[in-house]
Amino acid sequence: MSCAQSDTENTAKKQETVQQEFVKERRAQAKMAKNLIEQKVLKDAKKQAKQLKKEGWQPAPGTLPLEKQLTDVYTRMYTYEGRFPKYFIGRSSGRSTSAGMARKQALTRARVDVASQMKLEVAALTEETDMNTELSAGEVETVAKMVDTSQTMIQQSLGRTEVVLDIMRTTGGKTESQVAVSYDGNLAKETLLSIFEKEDAQIKQKLQDLLNK
Repeated sequence: MSCAQSDTENTAKKQETVQQEFVKERRAQAKMAKNLIEQKVLKDAKKQAKQLKKEGWQPAPGTLPLEKQLTDVYTRMYTYEGRFPKYFIGRSSGRSTSAGMARKQALTRARVDVASQMKLEVAALTEETDMNTELSAGEVETVAKMVDTSQTMIQQSLGRTEVVLDIMRTTGGKTESQVAVSYDGNLAKETLLSIFEKEDAQIKQKLQDLLNK
């Protein structure tokens, strides 16, 4: 294995670890009382808006003020229906001499982030042994492997995403774009279940029941 391949794999592993911690924290936050979640949303949005402004970020032309965009992002991020997210929020950035190209890079990467989160949410859901009475240990492993090996298909199958954060700044003669996209949780369920269309119908039904709890 070349040094470049090793570095790429290490970076990917670190990124997945960060995403796993994010999903874990988000699931914990979603269990808070509604009024506490609202307080946290406003606090987090205000804090991050202040930090981003300090770093030179500003709303893209024609978009809402930074704090309002972030409030929407965090509100969606912490909203669950049952034990599954009502929205998936993918965030990423891009950098180019062209503002349009930088934004295009950011949007593509944000959709990849959505697909990765979908995989991790399913893993978290199926591994919660206190409520998982549908799937056996073997079936949990099967679901995890199927979703893990279907990342490319998931990315390609994503329907329309909604841009909920769109900010930019100029550094070193280049434009940086940072975006967040929102993907509907019900569409995410359909995308995940489509993986099992040609597989075991019983596992698909059990997973569907679990996703709709």
